[in-house]
Amino acid sequence: MKDPFPVLEARGTHRQVGQQLGEQMKPRLQRAVEQMREDLPTGVTWEDMLYQGRLCLVHSRAAYPQFIDELEGMAEAAAVPLDELFLGMCEELWEAAAWRSGAPRAPKGCTDFAARGRATLSGATLLAHTNDLSPKAEDELCILKVQAGDEPEFLAVGGLGYSAGFNAAGISMTGNEVNSNDIRPGVPRQLIVRAILAARRLGEAMDACLLPQRASNYNNIIADAHGEIYSMEGSATDCEPIYIEGDILAHANHYTSPSMRRFETRREDIGGSIIRHHRAMRLLRENYGELSPGLFQKLLADHANYPASICKHAGVSVTVFSIIIDLNQLRAWIGRGRPCQTSFVEYTLEPWTPPEPSL
Repeated sequence: MKDPFPVLEARGTHRQVGQQLGEQMKPRLQRAVEQMREDLPTGVTWEDMLYQGRLCLVHSRAAYPQFIDELEGMAEAAAVPLDELFLGMCEELWEAAAWRSGAPRAPKGCTDFAARGRATLSGATLLAHTNDLSPKAEDELCILKVQAGDEPEFLAVGGLGYSAGFNAAGISMTGNEVNSNDIRPGVPRQLIVRAILAARRLGEAMDACLLPQRASNYNNIIADAHGEIYSMEGSATDCEPIYIEGDILAHANHYTSPSMRRFETRREDIGGSIIRHHRAMRLLRENYGELSPGLFQKLLADHANYPASICKHAGVSVTVFSIIIDLNQLRAWIGRGRPCQTSFVEYTLEPWTPPEPSL
């Protein structure tokens, strides 16, 4: 059994938070930049990447100056140039669609479950997520517990960017990578994730998903403790909010809404995602009314279509962590590695008290 992910904490202004995280993650961040230099898209130079990254940085500074301040503090403390560190937030620049050339990269994977009300044993709002990345990415991940400025404290799994988490205002962010064909210079989707984690209410999280000047988007699953849950199927130029139906929802790595299917880069690559999506829905239906954090730990270890299953064991990507979130209790259970082989560790946040409105 592997040790749990290390927990890194930071608190203060956005720049102070960035500096604290940069100090704690210095070797990780320096390795990330080295890896980016070695893993460029076909036919693209490092100078090409920096140029496109700087275009995205201009858009990002205009939309989210506080988060760029955070990244500046991180770059400073890690002794890495900001424009190089920022490329680590620009995941979409590693996709062929960003360059309108080259072969699309092999699809990765993530599978999401959501349930509320009558579907869960306690009536709580529950989210469950597997995160599939390259096997070597697992060793670079950590748990980040951050309170920046006047934002609610959040807890998320990530490194330079964030993969999944929730905050003390009872807002969660999970979801899936989707391969869209309309990538453009703009605010990278990883900064949109950071904005969701800062949200004080669900409307702010939705506004982040709908940011007009985005470079691309994930399918962001956003939820609150009232049981309001949306799957925000997005691309750079469009987004379809899918509301939970029948108190259950699942998603994988392809567009499910008819209006978004035109953005799919290669529909011939989505077979595995289709299987995981429908398998997740079946598991939700079969366990309706009994769903709990403990039961989700078992469901995330499902091996239908093994090894390309929800608990993924082989291929370009494997499951490197999984997370279950109870928004009503502000608790999460996080397991490192494959869900079938891990021990889940519990983490909690204290409830956030909104500031009194000024008169």
